[in-house]
Amino acid sequence: MRINYIPLIQHLSRPARGGAAAVVVAFAFLLSLSAKAGLMGIPAALLVISWFFKYAYILFDHTVRGFDEPPTLDIQMMNPLSEQRPLAQVALLGLIGYAVYLTREHFGSPAALALAIVCGFFLPASVAILGLESNILKAAYPVYWFNLVRGLGLLYGAVLLLILAYALGLDLLWRFGLWLPVEIAIGMFAVLSVFSFLGGVCYERRHELDLETWVSPERTEALKAKETQRESDKHVLEAYGLMRAGSHVKSWQKLEDWLKNRGNTPEDYRWLCERTLSWDDPRYITRLTEEHVARLLTLKRSGEALDVVGQRLNLDPNFRPKSAADTLSIAQLAARGGGAPRVARVLLSDFATRFAGDPHLPAAQALKDHLAP
Repeated sequence: MRINYIPLIQHLSRPARGGAAAVVVAFAFLLSLSAKAGLMGIPAALLVISWFFKYAYILFDHTVRGFDEPPTLDIQMMNPLSEQRPLAQVALLGLIGYAVYLTREHFGSPAALALAIVCGFFLPASVAILGLESNILKAAYPVYWFNLVRGLGLLYGAVLLLILAYALGLDLLWRFGLWLPVEIAIGMFAVLSVFSFLGGVCYERRHELDLETWVSPERTEALKAKETQRESDKHVLEAYGLMRAGSHVKSWQKLEDWLKNRGNTPEDYRWLCERTLSWDDPRYITRLTEEHVARLLTLKRSGEALDVVGQRLNLDPNFRPKSAADTLSIAQLAARGGGAPRVARVLLSDFATRFAGDPHLPAAQALKDHLAP
């Protein structure tokens, strides 16, 4: 699995910007005041911590959906009834702790330690599942843990390494006895960074996890393609209206301008031929096919040009490329390397009449004689 490190770094540093940075500063200040208040500050501290982890899950949601800028804290996020995932996560941690306790009581400390290590390994997966599904039962189900770890692949290892690095780094920093608000702010940043990174790796592996995002390169490209298609349909409809009104010069000019603005690509010629095939005036499809074939030959895509001519002849036996050089090139390819001698015979059947006096006439006549039964 190829890893792009640039977006991973962006996910890692997201809490240092915008609304997330404001949350870190404000909540660190409030928690430091609560700490100084002693026992009287415990209710306020619990409330702030609750708000903080609600914001952490909202940041996770924001990141998974593809938004780069962190969300701004609003009053709705502080509603005690609006977000229950932090409380569910606490309940899960309580169940894990109780399971470890029972294991130690019945099977001894080594078994309890092993269970604790396994649960610690899958804890980020549980957090991610709770964030994605908002379902405590799924977040507690080991099968979902394994599926998420498999979907994230090596990136799950990056999440674990990040958590370990932050734990070691915070332990080292706190030994310096920094100003309390600074210590709290650094710890909060680390927590939000983990949530952002966890959401980010889920976003980067959205196809493997079958996640529906709100913002992604694929959705942006799809919206762009949809808008382009709408503009193209509008141009063709206008040209069709001009054709029906008898303004053939203006109609053709509109089609030519559309092709020119898009670079005269063979793909656009093909699409336009399909759209004009059902028009009342067959001169449009004929001329567009002539231009399409000429463009393909110019780009050295001779095989595709032969296919276009063959398909057009099936619908209109009177169709011919617009120049003697193009007609002869297609006939030569059909006769020698294209495996379509019938196409060559049709194109050469009236070559002398269509291009009388053209320098390519001798070569065309020689090929026609060669193909004669």
